Amino acid sequence: MGLNYSYLLYFKQDHLWDALTGLAKICNPVDPPPTTIHFPDRDLILPIATDFLEANEVLYDEPEIKFAISMVFKEDEAILDYLDNKEDDWIRRAPPDFDGAARVSIGFIYLTVYTDLSQHFAFKKTTDLVLFRFGTTGTRMSFLFSESESIRRTFTELLENYDGVSGIFDREIDYGQLFWFKGKQIEKDVESVYMLPEEIEEMLRRGW
Repeated sequence: MGLNYSYLLYFKQDHLWDALTGLAKICNPVDPPPTTIHFPDRDLILPIATDFLEANEVLYDEPEIKFAISMVFKEDEAILDYLDNKEDDWIRRAPPDFDGAARVSIGFIYLTVYTDLSQHFAFKKTTDLVLFRFGTTGTRMSFLFSESESIRRTFTELLENYDGVSGIFDREIDYGQLFWFKGKQIEKDVESVYMLPEEIEEMLRRGW
């Protein structure tokens, strides 16, 4: 079996709209119809695709919403090496950033948004958080997730810009690394990638 590393980003439930909107801004738009998410008082229309064979209209509070997205990242050495070694030549480029840095897609990333963590197997307590899990297509992209500073920075910026609570990099076998918590960058190995804020605070207090 291949590796499937992932980035786990936790946001407050009332920031779900903003976090999804911000994410869509750094994704290549899709050719199929956009995805409509029905909120109680309005609809959010996103130019990103739900996962294969999923409906493109969903309710905001469905326990899981699955997407197949094409995020764009600023080029760095790890990304360029990855793209040079890809077997296909499907690379979608986005316009450069204001600083002239080129941005490219690394292929599809599988995103699951868990809007109700009480329905998630790992959580036993009620919480007002939602979880964005960004998964890879296999071992090679997993290594890229681990090695690319640009990819780490992009996920950090999502947390920074949309009031994220915590960010954890899931390394599967070696558990994970906490890289963001309550407004601050941090590097701390964790034995569980499914931690609520009070559990993280207790871990940090004890100096684990």
